[in-house]
Amino acid sequence: MLESIAALFGGLILPVYVLYFRLYEISLLQVAILAAVFEATVVIFELPTGLFADHRGRRLSVIMGFLGFGFSGLIFLLFRSFAGFLVAEIVFGISETFISGALEALAVESLDKKNRNDFLPTLFARRTAYKNAALVIGMIAGGLLAGNFLSYLFLPVTLIAFSGVPVALFLRESKRPTDGIATNKIPLRSMISSILTRTAMPALFAVGLFANFTYEGVDQYWQILFAELRDVDPISFGLITSAGLLLVVFSANYLRRWYTRISTYLTVCFLLMAVALYLAAAGPLAAAVAGIILFFALKELIRPAISTNINNAIGDHRRATVLSGYNLTCSVGEVLAGIGVGLLASRYGVVTVFHIAVFGAVGVLLVYHVVMFAGGTRKTA
Repeated sequence: MLESIAALFGGLILPVYVLYFRLYEISLLQVAILAAVFEATVVIFELPTGLFADHRGRRLSVIMGFLGFGFSGLIFLLFRSFAGFLVAEIVFGISETFISGALEALAVESLDKKNRNDFLPTLFARRTAYKNAALVIGMIAGGLLAGNFLSYLFLPVTLIAFSGVPVALFLRESKRPTDGIATNKIPLRSMISSILTRTAMPALFAVGLFANFTYEGVDQYWQILFAELRDVDPISFGLITSAGLLLVVFSANYLRRWYTRISTYLTVCFLLMAVALYLAAAGPLAAAVAGIILFFALKELIRPAISTNINNAIGDHRRATVLSGYNLTCSVGEVLAGIGVGLLASRYGVVTVFHIAVFGAVGVLLVYHVVMFAGGTRKTA
C-alpha cells in the first residue's frame, strides 16, 4: 500500500514537473541542475539512511521518509523560485533515501524464509503491477492538473505524501539477525567483497550506473520534445505516460518467469529500448508517441528483474544497506548524466539528447555483458 501511495503522488509529478518549473521561468540548464541536486542529495544520504534503517528500524525510516515527502511538497508549493525548488529537491531526495532500501527490505522479509527465493519474482512482479497502477492514476490526474491548474500541482502531492505516515505506523518489523549489527557497525568491506565475488552482482550494479545515461536525458526532456517541438497538448502527457505503465501492469506478472534469466531479459529490454527511443526522436508523431510509451514500460520492467536477483544474493541483516548501495549507484549515474545532458540540450537541442540515448541503451547492454564475462573469467581463474 505504501508503494502505491508513493507511486500515486510520484505519478502526479512525473509527466508535468518540467512544465511546472517552466511556468516559473526555470531554464533548461536550471532544470538539469535541479535534477542533479536531487540525485546528488541521494548520493550523499543513500548509504547513511540505509545503515540507519538496519540499525534503528526500517519502519521508523519509512515514517521519516513520508514526513519528508510531505514537507518537500509544501516547499514546492509555497516557494516558487529556483532557490525554493533547490531546497525542495534536497528535502525530497533525503526523504527518498529513507524509504528506498527500507521499504523493499520490509517487503522481502515478510516472505517465509524457507521459500523466499522462489517467491521473489512474484513479489516484485506484483509490486511492479500495483505500483504502476497507482502511477497511472496519478499521471492521468497530473496531466489534467497541467492543463487546468498547473500552479496547484503540489497541493495534492503534499496531502497524499502526509497520508503515508499513519499507514506506515501499522508496518510490522521482524527481528533480524544481530551479526554485524550488535556493535552498531555493519562490515561494509565484507559486504562489498561478497557482492564482488558473485558474478552477476557487479554487472547489475554496472547497469544501475550506466543505464541512467539513457534514462536521464529522456526523463528530463521528453516533455519539452513533445510540447515545444511536436506541439502536443500537455493535457495528454498523463495519458501518454500512463499508457506505458498500463503495459507494465498487464505484463509484469507474465514476465516474472524471465526475471531469473537476467542476461536474456536485459538484452531484449535494452535492444527494444534503443528502437523505441529512435522512433521517439526521429519517427512520425504516431511512431514517436508509441516509442516513448514503450520506453516508459521497459524502464519499469527492468527494475523488478534486477531487484529479484539482488535480493536472492543478500542476507536479511544487511538487506536495506545493500539495496541502498544499489540505489546509490543508480544516483551516481544520474548525477553524472544529469549535468551532461543539460549542457548537451542547451547547446545542441533535445533531439540530439534523444539520439545519444539510443546509443546509450546499446552501450549499457555492452557494459553488462563485458562485466559478466570478466566476472566469469575471474571466477574460473
